[in-house]
Amino acid sequence: MPALPALPEVQTYLATTGTTHPDTVVAPVLAAEIAAQARRCRFPADPAEPAAPLPYPADLKEALFRRVAHTLAVRALPLGVQANLSEFGATTTRVGGTDAEVRRLEAPHRKLVKG
Repeated sequence: MPALPALPEVQTYLATTGTTHPDTVVAPVLAAEIAAQARRCRFPADPAEPAAPLPYPADLKEALFRRVAHTLAVRALPLGVQANLSEFGATTTRVGGTDAEVRRLEAPHRKLVKG
Protein backbone atom coordinates (compact mmCIF):
# COMPACT_ATOMS: atom_id res chain seq x y z
CA MET A 1 0.00 0.00 0.00
CA PRO A 2 1.32 3.49 -0.76
CA ALA A 3 2.62 5.73 2.00
CA LEU A 4 -0.37 6.99 4.02
CA PRO A 5 -1.08 10.71 4.42
CA ALA A 6 0.04 12.06 7.79
CA LEU A 7 -2.14 13.75 10.37
CA PRO A 8 -0.59 17.23 9.76
CA GLU A 9 -1.64 17.01 6.09
CA VAL A 10 -5.22 16.30 7.15
CA GLN A 11 -5.14 19.17 9.65
CA THR A 12 -3.89 21.51 6.91
CA TYR A 13 -6.74 20.41 4.64
CA LEU A 14 -9.29 20.93 7.41
CA ALA A 15 -7.89 24.40 8.09
CA THR A 16 -8.46 25.33 4.43
CA THR A 17 -12.13 24.34 4.82
CA GLY A 18 -12.47 26.62 7.84
CA THR A 19 -12.71 23.92 10.51
CA THR A 20 -10.28 22.94 13.21
CA HIS A 21 -10.31 19.90 15.47
CA PRO A 22 -7.73 18.62 17.95
CA ASP A 23 -5.44 15.79 16.87
CA THR A 24 -7.13 13.48 19.40
CA VAL A 25 -10.40 13.86 17.49
CA VAL A 26 -9.01 13.74 13.94
CA ALA A 27 -6.61 10.78 14.39
CA PRO A 28 -9.27 8.08 15.02
CA VAL A 29 -11.47 9.45 12.23
CA LEU A 30 -8.50 9.38 9.85
CA ALA A 31 -7.71 5.77 10.81
CA ALA A 32 -11.33 4.72 10.28
CA GLU A 33 -11.57 6.45 6.90
CA ILE A 34 -8.27 4.93 5.74
CA ALA A 35 -9.68 1.50 6.57
CA ALA A 36 -12.99 2.26 4.84
CA GLN A 37 -11.22 3.53 1.72
CA ALA A 38 -8.90 0.50 1.66
CA ARG A 39 -11.94 -1.81 1.66
CA ARG A 40 -13.48 -0.02 -1.32
CA CYS A 41 -10.49 0.90 -3.49
CA ARG A 42 -7.58 -0.80 -5.25
CA PHE A 43 -4.15 0.68 -4.63
CA PRO A 44 -1.09 0.36 -6.86
CA ALA A 45 1.30 -2.38 -5.73
CA ASP A 46 4.46 -1.24 -3.99
CA PRO A 47 7.82 -1.98 -5.61
CA ALA A 48 10.18 -4.61 -4.18
CA GLU A 49 11.45 -4.11 -0.61
CA PRO A 50 14.59 -2.00 -1.02
CA ALA A 51 12.64 0.67 -2.91
CA ALA A 52 10.56 3.28 -1.11
CA PRO A 53 6.78 2.87 -1.15
CA LEU A 54 4.84 4.69 -3.82
CA PRO A 55 3.22 8.00 -2.93
CA TYR A 56 -0.48 7.96 -2.13
CA PRO A 57 -2.40 8.69 -5.37
CA ALA A 58 -3.48 12.36 -5.46
CA ASP A 59 -7.15 11.63 -6.22
CA LEU A 60 -7.42 9.08 -3.41
CA LYS A 61 -5.69 11.48 -1.02
CA GLU A 62 -8.20 14.22 -1.84
CA ALA A 63 -11.06 11.75 -1.41
CA LEU A 64 -9.64 10.63 1.95
CA PHE A 65 -9.40 14.22 3.17
CA ARG A 66 -13.00 14.85 2.08
CA ARG A 67 -14.11 11.67 3.84
CA VAL A 68 -12.54 12.89 7.09
CA ALA A 69 -14.04 16.38 6.76
CA HIS A 70 -17.47 14.91 5.99
CA THR A 71 -17.35 12.57 8.98
CA LEU A 72 -16.35 15.37 11.34
CA ALA A 73 -19.08 17.67 10.00
CA VAL A 74 -21.82 15.05 10.33
CA ARG A 75 -20.64 14.05 13.81
CA ALA A 76 -22.29 17.21 15.19
CA LEU A 77 -25.67 15.95 13.91
CA PRO A 78 -26.18 12.54 15.58
CA LEU A 79 -29.75 12.17 14.30
CA GLY A 80 -28.73 12.98 10.73
CA VAL A 81 -31.25 15.83 10.51
CA GLN A 82 -30.63 19.56 10.36
CA ALA A 83 -33.46 21.96 11.19
CA ASN A 84 -33.78 25.25 9.32
CA LEU A 85 -35.95 27.99 10.77
CA SER A 86 -37.25 30.90 8.72
CA GLU A 87 -40.19 33.31 8.76
CA PHE A 88 -42.11 30.77 6.67
CA GLY A 89 -41.73 27.95 9.18
CA ALA A 90 -39.37 25.15 10.01
CA THR A 91 -37.95 22.61 7.60
CA THR A 92 -35.72 19.64 8.18
CA THR A 93 -32.99 18.39 5.90
CA ARG A 94 -31.44 14.94 6.06
CA VAL A 95 -27.66 15.09 6.03
CA GLY A 96 -25.02 12.42 5.71
CA GLY A 97 -24.73 9.70 3.16
CA THR A 98 -21.97 9.75 0.62
CA ASP A 99 -20.17 12.69 -0.88
CA ALA A 100 -20.51 12.90 -4.67
CA GLU A 101 -16.97 14.26 -4.99
CA VAL A 102 -15.59 11.27 -3.05
CA ARG A 103 -17.44 8.89 -5.38
CA ARG A 104 -16.04 10.71 -8.43
CA LEU A 105 -12.45 10.71 -7.15
CA GLU A 106 -12.52 7.06 -6.07
CA ALA A 107 -14.39 5.75 -9.14
CA PRO A 108 -11.29 4.76 -11.18
CA HIS A 109 -9.92 2.85 -8.16
CA ARG A 110 -13.08 1.02 -7.04
CA LYS A 111 -12.83 -2.70 -6.45
CA LEU A 112 -15.06 -4.75 -8.72
CA VAL A 113 -17.26 -7.13 -6.75
CA LYS A 114 -18.18 -10.30 -8.61
CA GLY A 115 -20.43 -13.11 -7.61
